[in-house]
Amino acid sequence: MQKPLSHTIIVIVSVLSIVAITDQQQHAWAHPFTEKTIPDLSSNAIVGTTEVIAFFSQPVDIEFSEIKVFDSNGNQIDNRDTKYHEDQQSLIVTTPPLQDGIYTASTKVLSKTDGHLVPGTFLFAVGNVVVDPSILDATGPPEELIYLPGAATKLPGLIGQTIVLGAIIASLAIWGTRNKDTIRDQIKSVTKVHHQKILFITGVGLILVLISNILTIAVQAIKLEASPYAVLGTDFGVIWIVRMVITVILLGMWFIMNKKNALSSKAHIPIIIASLALIATTTMVGHGTTVGGTAGFALDYIHNVVAAIWIGGIFYFVFALLPAISKLADEQKERMSLTMIPRFSIMFVVSVGVVMITGPMLMWLIESDVGLITESIFGQLIMLKIVLAGVMIGLGGYMQFSTQNRAVKDIQTKSIAIHKKLKKTLKADIILGFAILGIVAMLTNGTLPAGEIQKTEITQTIYGYKTTEFTENIMFEIDIFPFSSGTNTISIKTAGVGQNQLHDLDNIKVKISNPSKNIFPIEIPMDKIDDSEFQGEMTFGFSDKWLMEVTAQRTEQANESIILDLTVKPKLKDIQVEVIEYELPEKAKPLHPLYDGNTDTIWISDLSDPRIWQFSLKTQEFSAHEHNGSATTFLALDDSNSGTIWFTDGPGNNIGNINIATGEIKTIPIPNLAPIISKNIPITIEVDQNNNIWVVITNKNAIVKYTPETGIFKEIVLPENDSLPFGLAIDNTGTLWYSTTGTGKIGYIEPVTDQPVEIVTDKVLDSPEAMFFDEKGTLWIGEHTGTAITTFNPILKTFESITVPDQESLPFGMAQDRHDNIWFAQHVIDKIGVLDPDNGDILEVPIATETSFIQFMTADGDGNIWFVEQEGNKIGTVKITEIPVTVTERDSTTNDTSLTYSEIASPIIAAGIIASALFYVKAVHDKRKINELVDNEHKITDAVD
Repeated sequence: MQKPLSHTIIVIVSVLSIVAITDQQQHAWAHPFTEKTIPDLSSNAIVGTTEVIAFFSQPVDIEFSEIKVFDSNGNQIDNRDTKYHEDQQSLIVTTPPLQDGIYTASTKVLSKTDGHLVPGTFLFAVGNVVVDPSILDATGPPEELIYLPGAATKLPGLIGQTIVLGAIIASLAIWGTRNKDTIRDQIKSVTKVHHQKILFITGVGLILVLISNILTIAVQAIKLEASPYAVLGTDFGVIWIVRMVITVILLGMWFIMNKKNALSSKAHIPIIIASLALIATTTMVGHGTTVGGTAGFALDYIHNVVAAIWIGGIFYFVFALLPAISKLADEQKERMSLTMIPRFSIMFVVSVGVVMITGPMLMWLIESDVGLITESIFGQLIMLKIVLAGVMIGLGGYMQFSTQNRAVKDIQTKSIAIHKKLKKTLKADIILGFAILGIVAMLTNGTLPAGEIQKTEITQTIYGYKTTEFTENIMFEIDIFPFSSGTNTISIKTAGVGQNQLHDLDNIKVKISNPSKNIFPIEIPMDKIDDSEFQGEMTFGFSDKWLMEVTAQRTEQANESIILDLTVKPKLKDIQVEVIEYELPEKAKPLHPLYDGNTDTIWISDLSDPRIWQFSLKTQEFSAHEHNGSATTFLALDDSNSGTIWFTDGPGNNIGNINIATGEIKTIPIPNLAPIISKNIPITIEVDQNNNIWVVITNKNAIVKYTPETGIFKEIVLPENDSLPFGLAIDNTGTLWYSTTGTGKIGYIEPVTDQPVEIVTDKVLDSPEAMFFDEKGTLWIGEHTGTAITTFNPILKTFESITVPDQESLPFGMAQDRHDNIWFAQHVIDKIGVLDPDNGDILEVPIATETSFIQFMTADGDGNIWFVEQEGNKIGTVKITEIPVTVTERDSTTNDTSLTYSEIASPIIAAGIIASALFYVKAVHDKRKINELVDNEHKITDAVD
């Protein structure tokens, strides 16, 4: 008997460990709480914002979910048109254009997974307003951390299914395995009472389940303010229907057996199967399934089944087995009671062992942050549950070590008296068991730690900079917090080769500088924390690129230093933006902007007339330059000292240029390329480092190269037909890159031979059009109909796509601001987007002008973004203001000295396995010993008779 148990425990632990590891989903919440909001909780939206979006941790039912937006006076101002946004895990509601102020958004969502209706709130500011952090704190966690009506309706069902499954399995495991020769004269009467008692308690259990089902759907209908029929149409309602069908089936079985007044061993099997299915419906809407998927369901289900066997088995012992045994004569009653103890102990020990394994593993899936567990009501309920279970285990140990051992000694004197003691002890266990089920009901209808402390998850901005750098002999672990403009804390830890401590480390010297702003190295005072760690305070006066030199000063070895390039920039959450628009003096079709640093001017092409507009950033005035062509489409700036703006005239099949110094404009016809039956359509233009002019002829599958010195055009035909080339960009080596919208590819022109080379990859881009290289040499591509911004690493030949928030936006031209953020046009919606490439955050900035039709943008010498509104007949700029970061402390999870969940759970699981195995061995040994003693006493009694 010992070997199968040990094998079983090992198999259970191994299988569940593998499932849990392969299917773990971290940072999920059991109820659908908000994971992200647009506008963000702690950032400022743009005046004119017309949408509020919330992303949730799981799918929600749109029929019973909504977002409401209130102004500072408490008036609901949204358009009451909540609908799905990207998928069933996100909602959107529209509003009139919002003005300066602080707004409150309230959410009410129905989980499609567990049927919980969860309220929530978040704040956001619009315009030139700063949200007071104390207001954010005042929003607090959701009010309804535990939905008590829901817990009250589920408790009878939990008790009922526990009684049914526990009683039936315990009957087989305890009564069904007992050698009944010692009571053969009274076996029929005792068996009859035993069956009657089991039928009675299972009937009570099924009635409790039925009542719970009815109350659950009624309370759900009241909470949703809907009819029961409407509730049954939800995902939760479908699971309820399945549960109700199983309940009716079990009641049918019970009525048949009750009518026959018999419960055979074969009749146990279908009841057990149906009861296991009944518990599965509870598990399907539990935290384990919601958070952990397949692994969570497996762990939660096994945990629930075994707990039901444990607690239900005790109920059976008290209200079925002991009453049946009580019909025996006193001496037989006491002997039979004694023989049942080790049988019950075996079932009890195995159940406790599995519970001690599955419980911690399930909690690891649900929440592994010890700090969140200990600080939350959910975690405190878990600890109370563990305490009550510990008391039950203690009573079980007392029964086995004290009551049972005393009865074994008394059996030979025939003064054994154990029946009443067992009943009294086990009744206390039942009370504790039902109390545990009450806690389970509250946990099932309660908020998980991550949801309870959701503002930590939602509002927390990931601040900080961490890196590990190496010199020949030293490892530096550098931590800067919060890594923003203003005061920062810098911590530096050192170690030698093999992580050994540097015994001769005297001091750490830190210097920061900003050569571009003529800020020379400033030494940062560092305090010694211990022999390997130093800490100090450093100030970045503004967001920019900084140099930091770190030197380890040693007494026995040469000093060693490292130099770091630091880009200090605000998160998108920490910027406040204002859109400023300038209307052109005449009706035009402005398309493509170009910044000229020599004159501090924005040049703008005009599709409606043969002219180029010039906008002075100094005077904020427009001037027009006309030419003899048909129109201007795209612009490019050469590298000559005089400065020349080149343009394409698509309708006129020309290229042209304007001398910036003299204002002289000339146009140059492009030779008509084959097939000459159709006219050239020149679009994008670029000037390389040798001042060669490159022009895309999109309808002729070609790029032409024009050399101004010779006046010669050279045609470069692309390798694939119907390529439809469009975008051009020049990298830092002077190589020209192009995109093809027809074939969804990119390529480059080989500088020596002028031969096109396509990038061979499985990645097919969806209408790649606008392109540009950032300062790091990464190629950015606007997938126009693919609704994505895609990067290409020329060294690694790898692509990475970032989906834009609005799937209808058609992203187009891009530019890089002074903080290295990438701005992109969205020309069919009145918004422009900004992407932080360091963390993937995206923010949308509304444009006040309706039907603005923005396609291209540029950045000026200060890194400000400028864009052109083709239909709005305007140009615009984005004024960026950095909001100071006021972070006072780090997330508690960064504390290296805190205990991790695995450090706590692993010893518990190990102790559970070892203790269960030892107590199982003892229970088997006790069973054999007691059976032998009782059988011997029975033989002696028969011999005397």
